[in-house]
Amino acid sequence: MTTLDLKAAFFHVIDDHRWLAASGCAWNLAGPNSANGTKQEAHQLLPNIVVMILESLLLHARSLIDFYTKRQPPSTDILLCDFGLSIDRKLCGELAKYKNPIEVHLLHLTDWRDRDYRRSHATGKDAKKARPDWNHDAILIVSLVFDALKDVSCQGSKWQKPFRRLHDASTERYQNKSSDWPAELGEKSNVEVYLKGLGL
Repeated sequence: MTTLDLKAAFFHVIDDHRWLAASGCAWNLAGPNSANGTKQEAHQLLPNIVVMILESLLLHARSLIDFYTKRQPPSTDILLCDFGLSIDRKLCGELAKYKNPIEVHLLHLTDWRDRDYRRSHATGKDAKKARPDWNHDAILIVSLVFDALKDVSCQGSKWQKPFRRLHDASTERYQNKSSDWPAELGEKSNVEVYLKGLGL
């Protein structure tokens, strides 16, 4: 359980959702499955930008996967259960299956990064180390995180309104590159004032 005041913890929850939404939007515009000329323009401005976008998306998703799925919290992790909330078990399982693949892809120099090694060793308990097709699964991960956020924003609790506001802001930012991030979910002091106004 986090040792932070929940208002301070919520600020960090906002941060990962905000940058997941922004990197997801960028992935849609410049990633391998984009349908317009934005991809070419982005790569002319900054070669290999799609790698940076994907890594940002996966890093923020990885933090949020722990946030939504961990049940036995270490002492300093900020988790959904700190707010007295939980998500559906099926959705929890769908999110959790991406934790190890993201770790293998980004966080460890390991034999499991090698395609031939994975083919010959990814059986039994090691099958979870198989590598997803990030060109396809990156957006599925974003959708799963936003499904989890929507789920908690519909639960009757004192945190329902701020989670709903975060869901609305995140999905708007994900879908519209020009959307402004709401001030009450921006700077830490603004978040504290917003939450205090809600009696939190």
